Amino acid sequence: MTRKTKRQLKTLAIIILLTFPFWGLVSCKSKPRITVFESTKNDTPTDFKNKIYKLKKKVINSDFNYSKLKDIDGNIGDTINLNGLMPIFEPAGGRFVYYQFIATFKGHVFGEVGKSFHDILIVKTDLTGKIMDAFQYTLEWAEPPLQYDLYKSTAQNVILKNGLDIRSLNLMIKDFWDEKDRVLKESGRLELE
Repeated sequence: MTRKTKRQLKTLAIIILLTFPFWGLVSCKSKPRITVFESTKNDTPTDFKNKIYKLKKKVINSDFNYSKLKDIDGNIGDTINLNGLMPIFEPAGGRFVYYQFIATFKGHVFGEVGKSFHDILIVKTDLTGKIMDAFQYTLEWAEPPLQYDLYKSTAQNVILKNGLDIRSLNLMIKDFWDEKDRVLKESGRLELE
């Protein structure tokens, strides 16, 4: 092998070594979202004190759509209903695992006893199951500004597991009227199966 050929091979090897990490990053971001679980089953409502957050969707290569979450009122469309709210909580592309849970429960509102409500909880984890972020929202609170009912997790080092009590997520409201209403005081457990 000539000196010139060795130099060319060395240059090619350096170029490959320098560009390989770049292509690895590009391919990681371009992985398509894959829904690995989805349930459309209607759940039997529980009582308010024993909420069960049932897994409705699990998507890999995902993330939250933070722009929609940070401006629920600007992203609801023309009417305030479930069809207008649900797309806000759907996953965007990313590098995390997205989970969507729904808790169906009976509650009381304006003299109406036994009305069905739905809390949506979205959770994103890394590949080890460590919770990176979470949001909780009651879908039937249709009184603007809607942003006032969005709770965000402030917990750290929590691992997603079956039976996890949502209180361990330390869900706090960003926009609040009164400091005593800042922390979500409700309880409920996650059901991954």
